[in-house]
Parts: sequence; C-alpha cells; structure tokens
Amino acid sequence: MIKVGNMVQSKYVLSSGKEGNLGLVMEMRNTVNHGGEVGAVVHVYYPKTRTFGWVVAKDMKVVA
Repeated sequence: MIKVGNMVQSKYVLSSGKEGNLGLVMEMRNTVNHGGEVGAVVHVYYPKTRTFGWVVAKDMKVVA
C-alpha cells in the first residue's frame, strides 16, 4: 500500500529495458474517472530530475 513518504517506482519497464526513476510520494488524492471508477493518484517528486508529477497509484510499486 502506498503512503505519503514512500519511495516508489513505476511497474512498467522502458523500451530500452531500464526501470523508471525512483520518486518520493508527496501527496495522495482519490479521484473518479470518466467511467465512474474510483482510484487514487499520487503526487511524486523525482530527485534525479528535480521534477514533480501526478501518477496513477496502481501503476506504481513501493520500493522503500
């Protein structure tokens, strides 16, 4: 289960075979998409690139 403060990484692998960058969970929000499904999005800070981004929680795995 993802919580604020966790280190996360994408479950997907890039076409080059590399795994996604590690990121720190800053914030979580529950959302409802156009199909009416409830899900969670996560605001992640990526230290390597010094950027923030919103990602779907089910597409991430907890690393630490």
